[in-house]
Amino acid sequence: MKRILLYGLLLVALGSQAQELLPWPTDTIDGKVYYKYTVEKSIGLYRISKNFGVSQEAILQANPALKTRGLRYEEVILIPTDLPATPKQPATPKMKPVNEDKLAKRAERTEKAVPVAEIKAALDTTPLVKETVLSVERDTLVVEVPVLLDTLPEPVLTDTIRLAIMLPLQANTAQRNPTIDRFYDFYVGALLALKHHDPEYTDSLGRKHTTYYDVHTYDVGKFGSAVCQLIDSGALANMDAFIGPVYQKPVEMVSAYAVEHQIPMMVPFLQTLPPVVQKTPCLMKFNPSDDVQVHALMEHLDSLRTVTNIVQVDAYADKMDYPQSIRTLRDSIRARQLPVTHTTIRQILADSVSLAMKDSMENILLFHTDRYSNVQLLMPYLMSGKHGKQLTILSQYSWQSEHILLPQIFTGVFITPDAEAIKRYEQDFAQYFGHQLSSTMPRYDLLGYDLTSYMLNALQGGTFRVKDATFEGLQSTIRFDKNENGGYENTYIVIQRR
Repeated sequence: MKRILLYGLLLVALGSQAQELLPWPTDTIDGKVYYKYTVEKSIGLYRISKNFGVSQEAILQANPALKTRGLRYEEVILIPTDLPATPKQPATPKMKPVNEDKLAKRAERTEKAVPVAEIKAALDTTPLVKETVLSVERDTLVVEVPVLLDTLPEPVLTDTIRLAIMLPLQANTAQRNPTIDRFYDFYVGALLALKHHDPEYTDSLGRKHTTYYDVHTYDVGKFGSAVCQLIDSGALANMDAFIGPVYQKPVEMVSAYAVEHQIPMMVPFLQTLPPVVQKTPCLMKFNPSDDVQVHALMEHLDSLRTVTNIVQVDAYADKMDYPQSIRTLRDSIRARQLPVTHTTIRQILADSVSLAMKDSMENILLFHTDRYSNVQLLMPYLMSGKHGKQLTILSQYSWQSEHILLPQIFTGVFITPDAEAIKRYEQDFAQYFGHQLSSTMPRYDLLGYDLTSYMLNALQGGTFRVKDATFEGLQSTIRFDKNENGGYENTYIVIQRR
């Protein structure tokens, strides 16, 4: 499918903060200086790379044996450094290592803040200049460290964010189900978010960072076999975040892995989580639950109680056939004691609805079904105006694409994009991918763009953090709140009237 450049458009350059290092023994090999690091208990290659501020690839290149057998507890491995091969001895006397935290804080208070690692390197290479002195407090001892600040290079702090995108793309299927197109649309929006995301930022110490993205795309289906293979192969190890999967069984398996390894996970399409997904503090579900949507709708109807009449239209002979969302809505209306009358589809078709509808106010029709096909036969009569009543449809979000000439009220997680913002987005999209997507709402490419942008912002700085405020996307305004399972659920719902 020409709509997507699946793999060649990934890996957009970015970076992040390297942790300050305690002194380690060094060794010079072929003119290059390496730290000699003893592997600690319960630490992986990813964490080592973070601590030393070098990439995993660089560590593997320096230690080829790790590529086949992995790390071993208490073995000594080489960590590449930027230290000079023949450092000059500092003019200051030898001293015990200073307190790193206090050193960083003191550096932050100077006119031009300098990272601790830069100061250490400068001790070996910079001539002493008495006029420029940085005082470093270690407990009660104050050591004068002569450093020429103006000669130090601008710090270059980099990091790699490793992102796994798991979607049912069915790339190897000859004839794909058309419903899969939304996942492709989502994916290309995610790629454009990676391209647009600003890789540079400044941390609280005034240091500049550049981020690099390492994106891995996995074609996973409904039943979990592909996910099982990914987990067993170790392909998901050392990832910083997951986007997807979208079906219950794969979500169940990946969420268990994410909890075990403390990896944040965004579930973009699933409205109801599997029952076994419990206590998942790192899982974020975008689609709000029925309870969240009903609560938003009830708040809106409650504000209209004096000027509206809710007409509940029975669509099933057996009330147990009602969808759970409809039952939740009925119970909420009853609990709030909103003004309600009742009728049936049979009565409407027989033009016998005068007792249910009122002349003096707006009649809001609530059909006890979420399928438009169940009420489609009623629409010609309702839209004809022969009943002489003021009617509004309390409809499902998916019904807005149907040809209904009556006003509709529905809840939604999508908003109409800002015209200027979407124009810029579509210009970049056409330039990047060479084609346009449908303008029908919701736009799944915009959904991929918004959720990926949110995840990248939450990961920036090396520590994942769920935003406290709402995130304004192009199509989706996102506000994650903690749910009863310990994870997060988007609770931003708009009431739209058309």
